[in-house]
Amino acid sequence: MTIRASLTRRGLLASLPASAFLLASCRPEPTAEQLVQMLIAAPDAYRAPAAGIVVMQNNLVIAQAAAGEADVGVRPFTTRSALRAASISKLVVALTAEKLHRDGVLDLDQGVRSWLPYFPSDTAAGPDGPSLRALLSHTSGMKDPEAYWLAHPGNIETLLTRDAFRESKDFEYCNLGYGIVATVIELATQRRFDRVARDIVLKPMGLDAGFNWSGVSPEKRRDGATLYRNFGNGWASQIDDRDMLRDTAPSVLLDEGAELSTYQPGTNGTLFSPQGGLRANLIDLATIAARLKYAPELTRPVWSLNQAQTNGVHDERYFTHFGTGVQIHPAEESPWPGIELWGHPGEAYGLYSGAWFAPELNISFAYAVTGTPDGTPDRSARHPALNVFTEVLMDAVMTAYAASPASK
Repeated sequence: MTIRASLTRRGLLASLPASAFLLASCRPEPTAEQLVQMLIAAPDAYRAPAAGIVVMQNNLVIAQAAAGEADVGVRPFTTRSALRAASISKLVVALTAEKLHRDGVLDLDQGVRSWLPYFPSDTAAGPDGPSLRALLSHTSGMKDPEAYWLAHPGNIETLLTRDAFRESKDFEYCNLGYGIVATVIELATQRRFDRVARDIVLKPMGLDAGFNWSGVSPEKRRDGATLYRNFGNGWASQIDDRDMLRDTAPSVLLDEGAELSTYQPGTNGTLFSPQGGLRANLIDLATIAARLKYAPELTRPVWSLNQAQTNGVHDERYFTHFGTGVQIHPAEESPWPGIELWGHPGEAYGLYSGAWFAPELNISFAYAVTGTPDGTPDRSARHPALNVFTEVLMDAVMTAYAASPASK
């Protein structure tokens, strides 16, 4: 199903029946709450089951809005509904590696063969293998093979086939790199990645969040949000359905007869989905993005697209600058016009999300839709890193900030 690229908040508003949104006719510009609600009340081709935004400053929520259902037909969605955050998870991996680097446990610029002697020595990264910084910035000379994850008891070494390598270290987004980073973190600490990330990043920020539900309280998990796709006959759950939300064990892939208790840290860092498996709510995600204010090691550009656009797989300028685990939008080419952003988008299983810090404004924000129609939504005509859903959410964030005391 194709979504029109020309859809904007004005176009979406015009597409709604008059009875769906009476307040909109009274205002020249919709409020943040109205913009979020539009994604729930829109015609099928533009509709999400749930959507929300959060804007924070100095660890305080200054604006928020949510609409729709976390579990369709059962529970409403709120900014406290935990969801699978997709690639926003990579910020937590980077923050975990950065903390271990500051503590002297890891060196972000050391080749991974010092930890993984089986890592191929004849790749574009050289005989020492790529550094953690190169893996986190997608400049390691790696690319994603068909599968970049393994069930327990698999060994990540089996994923390091020729299909996982390219001939240059130019930028190419690679999820497998984060599984390798998580494996090195486990070897350096002799602990499971999910527990390390929880104890040195998530818990110190006061967050009830975790990878693949590990460490998340049963209460928060039960109230979590399912992710959906609409294949033409209503919302179909894609991940974190009702049974999964009622479970209490971490959600990991286990071969038949295998038990998580037998997992040896350092053998398979993909097990807890470091590339996308964080479960957290929008307030949590905005809190994580705000932490980038104190992580200059991560927010300095490692790669920038050259003028000829030949030094990386940039996906039609979806990527133009990248730090150590952090996507960077400079002010002159930002989805928020004139405002530099540090953070990460997410997209998987029907979800589209983002978590960002705006250093000039000293605010962080997060947004998400928890489901979309089958197919890839058309990109926004305004910015290549937005689509017709996230464009509306970005407008909602900007509108909410403009209406808050923080903007005065």
